[in-house]
Amino acid sequence: MKNVVIHKVITFVFTEGQLRGYWNEKKQKIPFESLTNEQLMALAEDMLANSSHSQLEQHILDHGWRVKEETEGQVLAEDDSREHVHVEVIDTTKQGSPSTKLFIDRLSRIECANCGFSFYIRNVNDDTTHLTCPSCFQTLKN
Repeated sequence: MKNVVIHKVITFVFTEGQLRGYWNEKKQKIPFESLTNEQLMALAEDMLANSSHSQLEQHILDHGWRVKEETEGQVLAEDDSREHVHVEVIDTTKQGSPSTKLFIDRLSRIECANCGFSFYIRNVNDDTTHLTCPSCFQTLKN
């Protein structure tokens, strides 16, 4: 099954069945099975943009029906071209390598070992960046 996963501040999961139903509602002449992975991602984003708040609840990961297993499998295609959105087509019937932790908006969470203060930072490079805790001013270890 090909599910589309949209990572924003929260993660939305659009199952193949939901996408097929949305496609059929739009009364498209092209059969759903012929859609490319890129077209599936565009369809999911269109569905996201045109859903009401109550309709969106059924797509939120760990909220209602959507579970983590629907986001695991082989990544068939992904779009990482925009700063605030990451979209993937995942085949849940095939094994895939576990995804690395994705930081939405390209922010990394940093926690100070000295005082426990945590904050988010964009574009941190582990090799060259020396950070200081904004709370206790101690140098943070990478």
